[in-house]
Amino acid sequence: MKTKQAFTLIELLMVIAIIGVLAGILIPTVGAVRKQANIAASKSQLSNYVTAMTVFKSEYGYFPLATGTGDSEEIELVDDSETFIETLSGRGATSGEPVAVGGNRRGIEFLSFSESELFRDDNDDVVLTRLSDRFNNPNIVIVVDTDGNGYVSPDGPTTSEGRIKTAVTAYVTSGGDDNFQDYKLWD
Repeated sequence: MKTKQAFTLIELLMVIAIIGVLAGILIPTVGAVRKQANIAASKSQLSNYVTAMTVFKSEYGYFPLATGTGDSEEIELVDDSETFIETLSGRGATSGEPVAVGGNRRGIEFLSFSESELFRDDNDDVVLTRLSDRFNNPNIVIVVDTDGNGYVSPDGPTTSEGRIKTAVTAYVTSGGDDNFQDYKLWD
């Protein structure tokens, strides 16, 4: 007489318990890795903005949207997104037609904005006139050297000495929202 070989109830419960423990360890790790990947992608996005601003300055001799004459000026994109988009893309934010705004007299395309850089509203609709990072945080700040000394002094999260040797940099602030992450390009 042959007997069927099978797993016992205890063996099955042990396997389920081990899988549960492993899942409990891995799931938070995956979330942290995803968060760091979004920060890296957002920093890359900020680097593209900095490069476009630098190329704009080399073309026209001044930074777009900068009006100050002090050591440095902060351009808050939560307020100036549409003008920033139109100036650096050379196109209307909603029409997509060539435009000459924000000092971009020739309508040169310095940067092409992708949908992943645009803000999504509560209905998950893309807002063509507003920028955000990968966390959908619109609190992006570009800092430009307005006096030409090669340094900027951001008001936001800074280095220990408060000045950074660069003509343009950027950072993102949480704006007091716990869902958003503070980070800066110079880290």
